[in-house]
Amino acid sequence: MKQKVKWYFTVFERALLILFLFAATFPIWLIITNSLKSGVDTFKIPPSIFFKPVLTNYQQLFKTTRFGSYFRNSITVAVCTTIIVVMFGTFAAYGIRLFKSKKVARLSNILLVGRAVPYITILIPLYIMLNKIGLTGSLIAVIIAHSSSTLPFNTWLISGFMSDVPGELFESAKIDGCTRMQTLFRIIFPTLKPAIASSAILVLQFSWNELIYAMGFTNMKSYTMTVAVARYTGGMVVNWGTIGAIACLSSIPIITVGFFAQKYLISGMTAGAVKG
Repeated sequence: MKQKVKWYFTVFERALLILFLFAATFPIWLIITNSLKSGVDTFKIPPSIFFKPVLTNYQQLFKTTRFGSYFRNSITVAVCTTIIVVMFGTFAAYGIRLFKSKKVARLSNILLVGRAVPYITILIPLYIMLNKIGLTGSLIAVIIAHSSSTLPFNTWLISGFMSDVPGELFESAKIDGCTRMQTLFRIIFPTLKPAIASSAILVLQFSWNELIYAMGFTNMKSYTMTVAVARYTGGMVVNWGTIGAIACLSSIPIITVGFFAQKYLISGMTAGAVKG
């Protein structure tokens, strides 16, 4: 009886795994196939599974859009946001680790409030402030918005990893004559490299895929990739071929970064799981 129940559970688990795998890969397959279909094949009902692949959508994308500008803007925003958030988040986490007290502990817990509040709620006040100083319509406004949204969580995340750093390391550095900044750059950074790398990947992914701030704070000259994709979904007719092409090309950088940095991401996520 137990073996029969176990067999049922095994079949159920495999069926559930196949279902999740299909749900995760079907949108990717749909985007790739639409980008390689001609206009006639794209709007066929039912959709054609077998078709002659063409590169017309990619050619039209480079001819009729400012794809290079969109791509450059997204790279600028994502990289600048990641550098700012990781740098200031690490400094803030280092300060929380050094000055341990009840007030500092409460402050670190308050950082989670910034993550709990939906970031769309600060869109209007942030727009008013940035508009008064003349930054709306520029990439700087998007970088500020992305940084303000991700910095609290990034600080909380890195401070959690930093709390696992043995106090003996700080004492040894102090005995060796290291200043606090030298301790940070010579000891903390190398020790927490996987954790900092994993937090940087999360920030980069958020900034690259974010749409609300990018749409609210940019104009035609400063559109990012996400805004460009959203613009092609408007109008009377949706050009699914062009949307598929721009979606495929916009996914390449973040997939490439995730592929080469996955060892840092995995080790960073599991850094605090084992106490030694």
